[in-house]
Amino acid sequence: MNVFGFGLDRRLIGALVAVATLMFLVAVTPGFRYRRAARRAAIATYALVFAGVAAWATLWFFGVGV
Repeated sequence: MNVFGFGLDRRLIGALVAVATLMFLVAVTPGFRYRRAARRAAIATYALVFAGVAAWATLWFFGVGV
C-alpha cells in the first residue's frame, strides 16, 4: 500500500519508528556523549512520521487522490 502518495509504505514507516525508538534507547545509555542530540533526533523523527501519517489520514478521509 502506498501510504503518502509518493512511494512510502508501511514497512518504511515502521522502520522510521524503530530507528527513533533506538535513538531514544541510546539516549538513556549511561556514558553516551550525545544524549541530548539523540533525544532531539528521536523526537524530530517521531514528529515527521506522525505528521506524514496524519496528512495521509486526512487526505484519505476526504478522499483526495490517495
